[in-house]
Amino acid sequence: MAKTVPAATRGLDDFRAQFDKNVIVPAKIRAGLEKLAKRRATGDAWETELDFLKTAGLSTTDLAGFREGFVDFYVNVGSERSPKRVWFGTRAAAAKGRASL
Repeated sequence: MAKTVPAATRGLDDFRAQFDKNVIVPAKIRAGLEKLAKRRATGDAWETELDFLKTAGLSTTDLAGFREGFVDFYVNVGSERSPKRVWFGTRAAAAKGRASL
């Protein structure tokens, strides 16, 4: 008779990675930033926020809830009352974009 090997048991970290938006959304934002950074060898690729939503696979609601944690990666090219954000793949590229305005 063959010996049964128990399947790997999922832990709390796996549970949070699958169901907790406080883990899922920042991970998607980081993955989107990595994709964006790899688009140009210089690392200065950029996208409007609408395009970045598609790259990161997020909804506007999810990004809005976690955007402020990534303030170093975007530049507001609109006004305070009507913001228009442009996302960069790296902090350095975003800083250069801010400086050029």
